[in-house]
Amino acid sequence: LTTGTIMEATHLGLDQWMVGVWLIVNCRNGVSSCEIARTIGCKQQSAWHLLHRVRRIMQEAGTELMSGPVEADATWIGGIVTNMPNKRRDRYLNRGPQSNKTAVHAIRERRSGRVRASVIARESKESTYWQIAENVKPGSPAYTDASKVYDWMDNGAYRRESVNHSAGEYVRGDVSTNGCENFFSCLRRGLKGTYIRTSTAHLQAYVDEAVFRFNVRDLTEWERFDHAMRQIVGARLTYKELTGGSVR
Repeated sequence: LTTGTIMEATHLGLDQWMVGVWLIVNCRNGVSSCEIARTIGCKQQSAWHLLHRVRRIMQEAGTELMSGPVEADATWIGGIVTNMPNKRRDRYLNRGPQSNKTAVHAIRERRSGRVRASVIARESKESTYWQIAENVKPGSPAYTDASKVYDWMDNGAYRRESVNHSAGEYVRGDVSTNGCENFFSCLRRGLKGTYIRTSTAHLQAYVDEAVFRFNVRDLTEWERFDHAMRQIVGARLTYKELTGGSVR
C-alpha cells in the first residue's frame, strides 16, 4: 500500500501519517517536529523525518512559465551570531553584512498570486537571470527593486519597472514588490517562530513548505490536505538521503 510513496518503509501507522500531513499543510506558521511527536505519539527523530518527507511533496510541481506582470525580489535568511565564539563572530562580521546569511529569491505572478522561490548561492545578475529566465515568459512586465542585479532585464527581454527602496519608494502606481515581501514575511514567521534553527542544507525544504502554504492559502483545510496527498507517489525520501548517512 505504501510502496513508491513518501510512506514507504515507514514504522508509523497510516493514522499517524494522516494526522501528521494534516497538521503540516494546515498550520499557518508551520509545526515543529516536537509538536508532531507529541500529537501522533512517536519519537522526535521520526517526526522530523516525517516533516521532511511531507515537504518533499510540497515542492512546486509546475513547469509552465509565469506571465506578467510578475514581481521579483530577494531576501536574506540567517545571520544570527549572538552565541558564536568571539573570534568566529568577528570573522563573519568582517566579511560584510550578508556574509553569514543565505539568499532566497522569489517570483510572484500577479494574475494568479502564486509564488516560486529558491535558495541561491548569492544575489547576482547571473543568479537572478536564471531564476527569471526559467520561470517567466519573455516579454512579460516585471517589477523589481532598484538593485543592479536586475539591470540585465533592461536589454528588452522583459519590460522591467522598478521602485527605489533606498529612497523610500515602495509603490508607484502598479509597480511594487509588495507581493514578494508578503511571502517573505510568511517565510520568516515560520523560520523564526516555529522552527527556530534551520540548517542551510535543508533551507530549500523550508522554503518549499512556505511556498506551498502561500499558494494554497485560499483553499479549505480539506482541499489543502487532498492537494498534498495527491503528490505522495514517487516522492520517497530515506533517512540516509536526508541526513547524508549521518545520525541526527
